[in-house]
Amino acid sequence: MAFGYYWQLRPPKKINWFYGYRTRRSMANQQIWDFANKIGAQMFKRVGLISLALSVLCYFVLPESTGIVASFIIFIIGIGVGMYWCETKINRYFDKNCNPK
Repeated sequence: MAFGYYWQLRPPKKINWFYGYRTRRSMANQQIWDFANKIGAQMFKRVGLISLALSVLCYFVLPESTGIVASFIIFIIGIGVGMYWCETKINRYFDKNCNPK
């Protein structure tokens, strides 16, 4: 969650391979990059909040080692779902030639 808030306050200005929402589609041009990083920060905040809530639940319900593994799996699934959500939004607002719809 903290990374999502930081990302929202200080989004990457230019396309780079170090920091930001980096996929082939998001790095196609600056306009898509800016859009993808705006929704990428939202995705990280949501995934962080949901992962935190489910991890706390796992901590109290499951044995310690199982709870840690479950928390990790929840986070990985959350990132995958979040990336799908971001890519769907990019495809909704930009065509295959990277032009706004």
